[in-house]
Amino acid sequence: MPKSIKQLQDELLSGGLLNQLGSSRKDYAELNELPTLEKYIILAASNFILKVKDNIEVLGISDTGNLSDDISQGELTKRGGTYSITLGYPKNSPASKYYDFVNKGVKGFKSKSPNSKYSFKNLGVSRKMLSNIQSWVNRNSIRTNEVAITQRQARRQSLSNMSNESTRRKSLAYAVAVGIKKKGLRKTSFFDSAIEKYFGNDFSTGIAKTLGQDIKVIIRQNGNTNQ
Repeated sequence: MPKSIKQLQDELLSGGLLNQLGSSRKDYAELNELPTLEKYIILAASNFILKVKDNIEVLGISDTGNLSDDISQGELTKRGGTYSITLGYPKNSPASKYYDFVNKGVKGFKSKSPNSKYSFKNLGVSRKMLSNIQSWVNRNSIRTNEVAITQRQARRQSLSNMSNESTRRKSLAYAVAVGIKKKGLRKTSFFDSAIEKYFGNDFSTGIAKTLGQDIKVIIRQNGNTNQ
């Protein structure tokens, strides 16, 4: 369960952490590190990942599992006075190619919604799109409407007639694909909403608080315990 930014701040800035972090002069004065700040960034990133996974589950938008399974975070690095951390989908993940379409949505060819920078330019269905939709139809065992038949009728069906199921599924997949291109893909904001929650204004406020905490420790380590 992801924690709020306030919960992360409270955990880091309470419970005698100031004394604990100030106990080692090496951590701050010699290495010029800011452990509270770094821990805060890492915790925010970890909870961002959890929030993305939570959004995916609540929205029910993971078909193959790639959106949830492949989201990851890299190591926190520091160069000069700048911290950086990589969050998202690695290039070798199939989700890296389509996650933002699910996130921001895709405007339909015959629709003005959703409000997205992505849009379908025509109603043509590529082989790749058709194949992906067919795989989705098969994974979810989606069938076209069929007329009920008796057991005797079922026994009399020829193998050639039974093979029509494959044709029907292909036709269904094509119809679904055309429908998607007409109406578009809805916007879910599963990724963007997590960014706003963990790296928005509250995150900036948290950075200021944790940085102030680290500065207090540095002052204390330098022998001034009155500030």
